[in-house]
This record gives sequence, C-alpha cells and structure tokens, in this order.
Amino acid sequence: MSRLNTSLKYRYYSFYIRNYFYSKLKLWKSKRLGILIIIGILVVFINEVLFYEWSYLNWPNIEELAKKSTVEKLLLVADPQLIGEKDEGIFGFITRYDADRYLAKTFTQVNGYVKPHWVLFLGDIFDEGLSASDDEFKRYFERFDSIFDYKKYEHRYIIVPGDNDVGGEYYGDKKPILKERFRNYFGRTTALYHQNDIQFLKLDIDMFDPYIDGKRTAIMEQMQTHPMTAIFRLILNHWPILKRTTRFVKPFINDLEPNLILKGDSHHFTITSYDRVNMINKILAEEYLSQTFFTLNLNDKNFVYEISVPTCSYRMGVQRMGYVVLLLDSETKTVHLTILSTPRRNPALFLYLFYGIFALIFLIVSSLFSRRTLVQLLAHLR
Repeated sequence: MSRLNTSLKYRYYSFYIRNYFYSKLKLWKSKRLGILIIIGILVVFINEVLFYEWSYLNWPNIEELAKKSTVEKLLLVADPQLIGEKDEGIFGFITRYDADRYLAKTFTQVNGYVKPHWVLFLGDIFDEGLSASDDEFKRYFERFDSIFDYKKYEHRYIIVPGDNDVGGEYYGDKKPILKERFRNYFGRTTALYHQNDIQFLKLDIDMFDPYIDGKRTAIMEQMQTHPMTAIFRLILNHWPILKRTTRFVKPFINDLEPNLILKGDSHHFTITSYDRVNMINKILAEEYLSQTFFTLNLNDKNFVYEISVPTCSYRMGVQRMGYVVLLLDSETKTVHLTILSTPRRNPALFLYLFYGIFALIFLIVSSLFSRRTLVQLLAHLR
C-alpha cells in the first residue's frame, strides 16, 4: 500500500512539475516573441517615420520669401528613374516596391511643404525606357502617375525626356519611335510654356545634337509667335548646355537669351555661371549649399546660370538625394534657391537586414536552449 501511495505521489508531482514547466516555457516563449515584435516595431518606426521626419525638420523655412505676391514657386525633380521589370532579377518586385514607396513618400512630403506653382521633371523618368515594350512602358507610366499624381496635376507639370527615356547617351540610340511614345504620354519634347513673368522652353537636346545644323529650326518655330522676352527665361533640358563647345553655346545663348538653364543627368547638384563676354564657366556651388538660400541676381544680362538638380532616387548610388526649390521674385528679378534633402535609404535597409539576422539567430538559439532544458528536466524526473 505504501508503495502504491509513493507511486501515486511521484506521478502527481511529476505531472505537476511538467505542467508548471510547460506553462513557464510557454510564457517565456510568448515573452521572447513579444520582445522581437517590440524591437521590430521600433525598427520600422525609425526607418519609416523618424528618418523622414528628421529630414523634414532640417528643411529651411521658405515662407518668408514665398509669401510675396510677386514670387512663383518651382519644384525641381530630376532622375527618379523608376526601376524596370527586366534588370532586377527575382527580387525585382521588392526593389520596385521599396524604391517607388520612397519616391512617393518623399515627393508627397516635399510637395505638401512647398505647394509649388510648377513642378518640373528634368528627365530620366524611367530606368528601362529604351528597352521597354509598349505594355511595359504603359505600366511604368501608371506607376509614375501613382507616385507623382501626374494626371491630377498635369496642367502644372512639365516633363522633360532623358537618355533612359528616349535615348541620347550613346550615338545612334535615339530613335524616333521612342520620342513618339514619350510624346504620347508626356506631350511634345520641344515646347514653350508661358506663365505670368516666366517662360519655360522644354528641350530634348542630347550630347550629340548640333544646334545650328540640327535643333535650331525646331526651337525657333516655337518662338515665332512667343519670343523669349519674359523676366525669367528658363531652359529645361536633361543634358548640360553650358559644357558644350563654344560653337554650340554661343549661338544658342544669343538666339534664345535665357537667364536660367535647369538640367538633370549627373545626379549631383551644381550651380554654374557662364560669362557671355569672356565665354568662361565658373562653378558657384557643388553638392550642397553653404547657406540656407543661394540667391542669383538676373539683372546682369552678361551672365547665364545652369543648375544641375540632384537625383531624388536612392537607387542612383549617390550620398545626397533631394529636390530643389526655386523662388522666382519678379519684383527684384532674383532667384532664391534651396535644397530639400531626403533621407538616405541604405542605412534603413541595412537596419532591416540586421534585425532580420538578429531575429533569426535569437529564435534558433532560444529554441535550442528550451529543448535542451526540457530534455534535462524530463531525464531528471525519471
């Protein structure tokens, strides 16, 4: 009888200990999972909220300059290069989603902050525009529209073609069919726009196009009824103009009389002045601004300024991305320029990768530890 009681007590205590251990183990596992979830939420908050808000808080205040009734606000966007469907491999749907989301988030933030009168896209809208089929190009356009809300604000958007859209980087890669397709979605590749005291001349002059024997006729046709006589005479072109030879630059400037040239292509920010008398270029700013605003005085007709706008896409591999804001004051004939920098995305992606590796190692190690503890305890209870 005593042996039976002892056996029953052993089984009872063994059952109690096992239940107690399993409940503790279950609680510990839930706590472990809870810790990972909390850390994950923190990582997402840092990457998707804190990084963007930190950039936003460092943007300059444009209200003091922009509140004048004589000021027009321009937002410059360069080289978004929406990722295509061919070159990204099996993870293309992830890289496209993240790059598109970054562009949409930063543009929405910048557009809401500036509330521009005009938004100027300075080329390389797509990354695989040259190799895209018509169906692919249509899908790329739909993504562009969803990111930048193009159809809703088409009346105040000007889209300039780049070499990744219609060719022009290499001799002979610019085909009429590509220009025609771009024109069907974004309007004429050479066009003149007029708003208040501003004239925008949209061009598609690549590094191989001559001026006198090539583009001159098409450009002058645009100016027959509306010559470039406004206070602000802006040339919009993806490729640089002032870096071309004197044979190109001199007649180009003399014919069109621009005072400001806006370009993309390089993915970097620069301001270059051109002395029309001495025919000399001088770099006034590069990569960043040493002050909050850079002011250009357009009263002196002997100088023309070319602004290279940085890319807005983190996929271009540069350290500094962002958008450029121009405040054009017709009363003083001055241009106030500032850069709205956007956050680097690579640190956020590395943080996600680090968290993923950490979570995986943590789960494996803790799982092995819990199994070993269970085996030891069960062996001891026997």
